[in-house]
Amino acid sequence: MMSVSLFLVSLLAGGALSANPLPDYMIGTFVLDTSEGFNDYMSALGVDFFTRTIACALTPTATNKQTSSGDITIETSSTFKSTSVTFQLNTPFEESTADGRTVNTTAVLNGNKLVKTQVGEPISIETREFADGGNKMNLIHTLPSDPDIKSFRVYVKQ
Repeated sequence: MMSVSLFLVSLLAGGALSANPLPDYMIGTFVLDTSEGFNDYMSALGVDFFTRTIACALTPTATNKQTSSGDITIETSSTFKSTSVTFQLNTPFEESTADGRTVNTTAVLNGNKLVKTQVGEPISIETREFADGGNKMNLIHTLPSDPDIKSFRVYVKQ
């Protein structure tokens, strides 16, 4: 019985070390298809009119990657600006956002959602909700301090 228990513990530990934190359907490259409320969201963050106008006219590409060690990387690129952030789930990290803020971020996996809570001024939440078997990624930006502000951007998997 002892050897069976030890075998199960080692099997579970080995599986935990090699398991990827994100399901496969969250991994890949997604291109912006539609966007609503993004200008208002950026305005609430203090982004200037010129930058908001350019950002709203772009069609960014988002690439989600992960390593077997648990590192998750989200790269967002456009002709105007590109960003990349690497993190592990449930572990706070410092992030420089595309709008110029430095925030303390924690990312969690909640079912089909990857949720990043960015603590700074103001607190913001980025939710990547995966739908249609992972063929769509809804990027939802919210501000807990102003529930009327919400950006909803739909990305399609390439």
